[in-house]
Amino acid sequence: MENTKIGNKLKSSCPKEFQNIMDISLKLAQKLYTTTQRPTGDRYLNHCIDTALRLQEQHFDYATVITGLLHHIEMTDTNIEYINKNISEEVSHLLQTYKEIEGEIKNLDASYLLITRYILSKTKDLRPVLVHIANAQSNSHILSSVKADKKSKDIILRNFHIHGTLAKYLGFGDKEKDIMEECFRITQPEEYDYITRLYEKENISKKTLQSYNSYLQKLLNKYNHEIEITSRIKSKYSTYLKSKKYIAEGVLNPIAHIDDLIGFRILTKDSNTCYKILNTIWEQGKVISKEFDDYIANPKPNGYKAMQGPVVFPEIAELRVEIQILSKDMYVYNTYGPASHLAYKESKRKYAKASNTYDWVEEIHHNIEKNKEKSNTKFSIPITVNIFPDQVYPLTPQGKIMTMSQGDTITDFAYLLHTEVGNSMIAAKINSKDSSLDSLLQTGDVVEIITQKGKTHPKPELLGYANSKHAKIKISRAIK
Repeated sequence: MENTKIGNKLKSSCPKEFQNIMDISLKLAQKLYTTTQRPTGDRYLNHCIDTALRLQEQHFDYATVITGLLHHIEMTDTNIEYINKNISEEVSHLLQTYKEIEGEIKNLDASYLLITRYILSKTKDLRPVLVHIANAQSNSHILSSVKADKKSKDIILRNFHIHGTLAKYLGFGDKEKDIMEECFRITQPEEYDYITRLYEKENISKKTLQSYNSYLQKLLNKYNHEIEITSRIKSKYSTYLKSKKYIAEGVLNPIAHIDDLIGFRILTKDSNTCYKILNTIWEQGKVISKEFDDYIANPKPNGYKAMQGPVVFPEIAELRVEIQILSKDMYVYNTYGPASHLAYKESKRKYAKASNTYDWVEEIHHNIEKNKEKSNTKFSIPITVNIFPDQVYPLTPQGKIMTMSQGDTITDFAYLLHTEVGNSMIAAKINSKDSSLDSLLQTGDVVEIITQKGKTHPKPELLGYANSKHAKIKISRAIK
C-alpha cells in the first residue's frame, strides 16, 4: 500500500507527455525491487522511489528522476536492452555512469577528498553525480543505525563523507549539511545524543528559530520589499567538531562558547541599505562590536564582502546569534566567485587572495537552472561541466589516485611515483596499451610503468618528455 501511494505521488507530479515512461519505469522497479530488502529491513523499492522524489521535487529532468528510481538495478545485458527499448537510451547511459561512480567509491585507494576530486574531474555530465547525492540523502534518513563493527561504520563513513564532499564542491551547502548530520547521527549516536541534550538545555530549536525570525521580520518591517531573510540552526555535527576541545577539557556546557548556533543572513540591494539595517539592529539589539566585522568597508584579501558577527536580542533571549548582512551581488560573489567558501578552503591560507580557479561552481548552477527550466517539456537535458580543468587524476594499476597537472605525461607520472621508478623506466602502458613516454595523461587513465632492474640513469631526451618542474629537476640531476 505504501509503495503504491508514494509511487503514485511520483507519477501524478510527472508531466503528461512523460507519464507513460514513468509508468513503465515504476513497473520495472516494482518487479525488480519488491521482494528485495536492505540490511536494515526496509524495501529497496521505498528507498529508490524516495530518491526519485527528491530529484523530482528539485525539478530536474525526468531522465535524471528515472535514473534515481532505477539506480539499484543490475546493468545486465537483458536489463540494458529493456531500458534502451522501453524507457530511454539516455537513462541507460546515466545508469551505467552511475554504476561506474559507485564502483570507484568502493574500490579506489585514496582519501575521501581525493576520490571526490577524481569523480568530479572525470564527470562531463553532472546528472549521475546528482543521483548519487540524492541517494545518499535518502540513505541517511532511512538508516536508523549501523552495526557496531568497524567495517560497517567505515563503509557508511566512506560513502557519506564522499557524497557530503561532492555536495560541498558543487555548492549544495544544504545537502552537504543534511548528509553529514545524518551520518553523525548514525555512526556516533552517543555523541549525537549528547549534543542534542545540550541543544535542548540551551533551547536551540525550530521554535526558537521562528521566534527570532518573526522578531527580525517585524524589526526590519520598513525594509520588507528590499530584503530577504534566511535562517538556520547550526548542524549538530558542526557543533560537535567545534566543541570537541571543550568536551575534552571537561567543560560542562561546551556549546556556550559557540556564537553561531542560530544564524541569519539578510540580503538586500546595496551596501547603503546594509548599513541602515545594521543601525536598526544596533538600536534594538546588543551588537558585540569587538567581534562584529565590517568586510564591506574592509573586504578580505579574496574580495569577500559582508557585515557579520554576534548579536544579542534581549527581548527574545540572552543567546548570542550570528547576523550576516550583505547585498545580493556580494552574496553571489561570496558563494560562487573567487571569495567562495570552496576557494577559501582549498587555498589552505587564512589570507587567500582572489582566485577564479573555482568559477566553475557558478557555471554549474547556471546549467542546473537551465535543466530545471526545461524539465517539464524536454525529457533529457545534459548538465555539462568541466570541473578542476587544470588538474588530472590518473591511476596506478592498484587503483591509487595520483594528482597531476593538465599537460603532464607518463614521464611526470613515473617520477611522481618515485625517483628510482623514473630513472629505471624503459616503457609504459596506458589502459593496457603500449604508449610513448611523452603521452599526455587524462583523469581515469590507468598507467603502468615498466622498469629495468639496475638502470639508474635516464636518457637525456627524457627531459623533453617531462612537463612538471618536479620531474625535470629529478631528470636533470640524474643525467649529470
